[in-house]
Amino acid sequence: MKVLYLYTELLGYNLPIFEKLVNDYGATVDVIHWSQNKLTPFVPSANTDSTKITFHDRSAFTPKAIVDFVTELSPDLVYVTGWMDRGYFPALRKLKSKGVTIVAGLDSQWTGSVRQQIGALLIRWVYKKLFYNYVWVPGPLQYEYARRIGFKKTEIICNLLSGNSDLFSLAAAALDQEKLNNYPETFLYVGRFAKAKGIDILIQAFDLYKEKYKGTWKLNCIGNGPLHDDLISAAKRNDGITVESFLSQSDLVTRAKNAGAFILPSRYEPWGVVAHEFSTAGLPLIFSERVGARPQFLIDHLNGYTFYNDSPQDLAYQMHLMSSHNVTKLIQMGHMSAHLASQITPEITTASLMSVKTREMRY
Repeated sequence: MKVLYLYTELLGYNLPIFEKLVNDYGATVDVIHWSQNKLTPFVPSANTDSTKITFHDRSAFTPKAIVDFVTELSPDLVYVTGWMDRGYFPALRKLKSKGVTIVAGLDSQWTGSVRQQIGALLIRWVYKKLFYNYVWVPGPLQYEYARRIGFKKTEIICNLLSGNSDLFSLAAAALDQEKLNNYPETFLYVGRFAKAKGIDILIQAFDLYKEKYKGTWKLNCIGNGPLHDDLISAAKRNDGITVESFLSQSDLVTRAKNAGAFILPSRYEPWGVVAHEFSTAGLPLIFSERVGARPQFLIDHLNGYTFYNDSPQDLAYQMHLMSSHNVTKLIQMGHMSAHLASQITPEITTASLMSVKTREMRY
């Protein structure tokens, strides 16, 4: 079987899916993806040894060149990251006209905005007919979006996004070992240093946590982005903050072992694979109410806390609550995070994609 991915930017969590397709389903995988204007320095070809996974630079392809490429490749199954890259449209139209199964990814939440409503009409009456057979979503908030753009229940696949469960679960092993004896009093953030990710909220909240609540936990921020200098300035005036650049996934597992809770303060997070990764790592969680993965991985007071969007005051209070717990409670919360995270794995995600082919074979 030949599987073709028409992608935007690849990240580390994509590789286990490709490897599952190769190892569990005997597929060859070709991936066209953007390598220019990347938000992170991840290089996929340097992180896999499989000879059956081939990466192609999207910037080297015109729309016509993509048509020529897919015509020669003749894939059996195509996954495309939604409708962001219109340069893929001519190839999708040709492939669908030939009966190739095409699955579109959708990780956005339905907000009901005017833009979404107009876009929904375009997708329902034009794009769906011309380009797609199925839509693939990660969770319930995205499922609603898929229904509103015209996909039937039988045309919606779940479990789109999975972190590298095998890798991040190694950090959860520390719960009953190192952490039980010496629980790390550190909040962890991993992601883009950008306003949309709520970095400014996090900085203000940590200041409040230290000043108002006399908090003793530290804050470790890992990533890159336009607000990097703001974080550096905050770290200079507050020695409880440390800032690190983008790290490999194996290094992130080490950081998770040395962290006491994970914070995702995004103003808008369509899904957030990091939510799954650090749930799998066994960390108690503090999420903004706008995090798309929140209903899947966080149950308030069971394994973490939700704070009101755009509220440093509420985030500071939730940080205070978290750091006030004793070790026994924090360990329990960490185990529950890992339990909730086990609902999705690369194996489940890959099988969900392949289910469209087994379904077609059945009928």
